[in-house]
Amino acid sequence: MSWYMQRQIALITGATSGIGAAFARNFASKNYDLIITGRRVNKIKALAQELQAKYNINVEVIIIELTNACDLALLIQKVKEQKNLSVLVNNAGFGSRNNFNASDITVWGNMLKVHAEAVMQLTHAALPNMLAKNSGTIINVSSILAFFPYRKHAMYTATKAFINLFTKTIAKELKNTGIRVQALCPGLTATDFHMQMGVSHGFIKPMQPDVVVAKSLKHLKKNKTVCIPGFLNKLIVMLAVLIRFKD
Repeated sequence: MSWYMQRQIALITGATSGIGAAFARNFASKNYDLIITGRRVNKIKALAQELQAKYNINVEVIIIELTNACDLALLIQKVKEQKNLSVLVNNAGFGSRNNFNASDITVWGNMLKVHAEAVMQLTHAALPNMLAKNSGTIINVSSILAFFPYRKHAMYTATKAFINLFTKTIAKELKNTGIRVQALCPGLTATDFHMQMGVSHGFIKPMQPDVVVAKSLKHLKKNKTVCIPGFLNKLIVMLAVLIRFKD
């Protein structure tokens, strides 16, 4: 097997833009081959071409809808086949700014599939090969909204809270295995995700995706299971935890 085929692989879901694309650029710069997934064909293919040309790596693009059981099954099988998979970033997600009763239940069911079921299934699929070589990294992208209830985001906060607790528990189970697991909980970030959710920046300056990724990887080196990037985000979470019991 050539050196090229032996390179480490990072698989990143939701890599079309924002934090997912920033993770792709970061690992590409470290000479990882990539498998990236998304739904916007032209945009994610342009990212793949950019990274292949700049870093001389292999980038495989998988156009996928994680709410579709067949699509998810194909991606799970892809993960299982990657003996050199070193990094899994479960970043895919979406938001819906609406009261729970005001949206069709299908919307909330799909959010549960993407934020919970897909994260669970892909993590389970990645672990056997990582355990076999006693090495690997799994980053599950959550949110600071996982720490407190937020109106018009009932399922978003609930599914992100699932990610946090799931990740923390898996991290305990994998202690001393050489596998690092992290729940990344960003706040307001300069991505089109927040624009689509109708979230206003207000007086808060959003973090850049590459800064979020850099802080995530820095925390990972310190074996910190939960990463809340940025002082302001940490303060928001701390205050939310202190006052939530007064509701």
